[in-house]
Amino acid sequence: MALEAIETGRNVTLDEITESPQKVRRETVEQRLDDLAKSIKEHGQIHAVSLLQDGSEPSGKYELINGHRRYQAAHRGGLKSLRANIYRIPAGQEENKDLLIQQHLYAANMAEPLIPVERARMFEALMQQYDMTVEQVANCFEGETAESVAEAMKYLAIDQIVLDVISAHPDKFSEGHIRVLAEFSSPDKRAWRMKPEEQLRVAREVAEQKDKLIAADPRKLEEHVKSVVKLRRDQERVRNEKIKKAQADPVKSLFRAVEVVETAVRSLRDIDLGSIKEIDAGDKGDLMKRLYDSVQALDDFANEQLPKLPTSRKSTQ
Repeated sequence: MALEAIETGRNVTLDEITESPQKVRRETVEQRLDDLAKSIKEHGQIHAVSLLQDGSEPSGKYELINGHRRYQAAHRGGLKSLRANIYRIPAGQEENKDLLIQQHLYAANMAEPLIPVERARMFEALMQQYDMTVEQVANCFEGETAESVAEAMKYLAIDQIVLDVISAHPDKFSEGHIRVLAEFSSPDKRAWRMKPEEQLRVAREVAEQKDKLIAADPRKLEEHVKSVVKLRRDQERVRNEKIKKAQADPVKSLFRAVEVVETAVRSLRDIDLGSIKEIDAGDKGDLMKRLYDSVQALDDFANEQLPKLPTSRKSTQ
């Protein structure tokens, strides 16, 4: 099932168009609008936009479902109208409107392929809205497989702040660069997965072109990412070794245990017993017995076991 075309090549004024919330090109919709506006004015509109007439719009209004960049460029360039192909929802398919629009957008954008993040967002929207599995989403689009959809979804592991950096510097990030960021942001990488702050640091380095080799070659970026993660893992290993070494010292372990007891005693002492209006007699007896048993155990430990510890002889010279 697809949207039904009811008219092609019609000039529609911008005042008759309202934008659809389903913007697949969230990341690239704002790119080079001035250049696009100039091109449309000088050379004409190459591709028609897609408009939807479905009865939910006010009279004389159409919902823009494809061509958001052309629409924005037309506004920016002072154009009055755009050439459009007009569609409608097939009878009985109203509840599948969003799915039909996504399928239409997928096909329409093959001439100007979606960047990986945009494809991933489209698949995610269908999975969430229609409770679809990866396999079901793949079946909605010709040429897609469960594996290709799952691979695309990895791009959503990139932290949103990092996606904002990519969106703000589209000319600095090739698809290869974005793929590397996605791969090392994915939980599948496990120990080699970048933390969000590492993603951001690496993305800024690419955006600012600090290292020309990294900026030019995604393989160099992958090597750099590995070095960033390795440095953090090495630092964590050293820190953990210090903790283990401290924990291995029995004297320090003894002091830590005593500190736990001291903290517990302070917590008991700070309890406002006056706030307890009444207590079950059995519970009160149980509390007293447990406390007396603990006090006795501490007394035995302090007066019988601690004195037996050998002490070191310090030099008096």
